[in-house]
Amino acid sequence: MEQNWIVRLKAGDIAALQEIMQTCTSYVYTILRNISRNKLSKEDLEELTADVFVQLWRSRTRLSEDMPLSPYLAAIARNCAKNRFRALGKQPPNRQSIEDLLIPDDTDLCQTAEQTEALGCLVRGLDTLPPLDRELVIRFYFYGEKTSEIAKALHLTDTSVRVRLHRCRGKLRKFMIERGFDHAE
Repeated sequence: MEQNWIVRLKAGDIAALQEIMQTCTSYVYTILRNISRNKLSKEDLEELTADVFVQLWRSRTRLSEDMPLSPYLAAIARNCAKNRFRALGKQPPNRQSIEDLLIPDDTDLCQTAEQTEALGCLVRGLDTLPPLDRELVIRFYFYGEKTSEIAKALHLTDTSVRVRLHRCRGKLRKFMIERGFDHAE
């Protein structure tokens, strides 16, 4: 059924979107509610749910017939929630760490595939950075070193490490967005 919806969506069939909305609204709402951890109102959650389906419609040309729709909707929902928290000037309650990318035995395989794809894209993005910048990012985000420790080890100032990390985040975010990830993990 999902493949049929995707084919119809790509062809611009609004009825397919309506069918998806009827079937998947509670799924999307639940994801948004879980991500927000009661930090958003019911009205905000309902608005975000609608935003997810608007985003699905806008990105329909990037869909592939062999991809499952549910994980794609979940990714859009996570992005919409994160964007709402950013717009409110708040931090999302469930920031993802590198440990979250490890695959426990009871993980949903579709979600795991999505995370693996995002991690692969991030690694490819890291490979585009100059060696020093790549090392800064890995030490800070993957090894959890403080900027002062990194600065001392690499004979830099703490300010220069922070500035470089800021620029690297922007480059990685742009790299991932250009490849279809609206969220840099």
